[in-house]
Amino acid sequence: MSSKIPVILVTGFLGSGKTTLLRRLAESHPDWRMIFLVNEFADTSIDELTLDTTGTPTQSVVGGSLFCECKAGEFVRVMKEQVLAQHEQKALDAIVIETSGIADPEAIGELMSLHGLSEHFEVRQIVCVVAAKRFMSLLKNLPAVTAQIRTSDLIIINKTDLTDAETIEKVESAIRHENTNAEIVRAEHCAIEFNLAQSIRKLPSRPLFTCDANPYSTETTTWPSERSVEEAKAWLEGLPETILRVKGSLQTPESCWQVEKTVDTLELRPISESDSHQLILIVHDDDEADLQAALESITN
Repeated sequence: MSSKIPVILVTGFLGSGKTTLLRRLAESHPDWRMIFLVNEFADTSIDELTLDTTGTPTQSVVGGSLFCECKAGEFVRVMKEQVLAQHEQKALDAIVIETSGIADPEAIGELMSLHGLSEHFEVRQIVCVVAAKRFMSLLKNLPAVTAQIRTSDLIIINKTDLTDAETIEKVESAIRHENTNAEIVRAEHCAIEFNLAQSIRKLPSRPLFTCDANPYSTETTTWPSERSVEEAKAWLEGLPETILRVKGSLQTPESCWQVEKTVDTLELRPISESDSHQLILIVHDDDEADLQAALESITN
């Protein structure tokens, strides 16, 4: 048995359910001593706040993809200074890395060998979470989604309750076409049995990406606190599908609300009072005009 710290890499496009999977891991393996490392393309970490409720220590790398040259150094620093320090205090069972939803993980081998990380850590498993409803369109149009599928050992077809059996069969067939070896499981809300793989795998190791390689834009905004939750819901439901992701929190006269919106789901969940509320919106660069229109519509 290797003495290196096991790493689970979790990939999947925006809104597929990666953070839900991390919460499930914390709930189903309370005996595991883990650290979550969350990578977010936006400059603010919303998922870190969400995962705080699990009781699992969480670190963040924000403002770009782990697999880009501009963020690799920060990732190395967090792994060596924060994660190793906690492991030395008490041995860790696993590090779970949640990548940005638009990340291409084919540079994971290069990233792990950078500055000697592979001396201390080993990637045991790469997991990809897929939202079934729009997967076929994403696979056709976004190379990062294809890369996420091809590099994975375990692929979770998530949100199976939101689509029909025929679509799920097509999704599974398309996944199998891209990756003949991965284990494929179907799930609602990422509810699966998960066991940490024991074998060490050969990692893909393409060069790190340049900092301008991701063609996506993000904006952070604040919902006017005097406007009602029904107005907020109507605004969120009215956003075009080009707004790929909205997450964060907002304040209304009724309460504070956690917001989770993907192209196929919307959840507004009441939460405790907070001093700061921000919403993060993500679009492809080609659709930035839609992003600006969405921001302007908040105050109209």
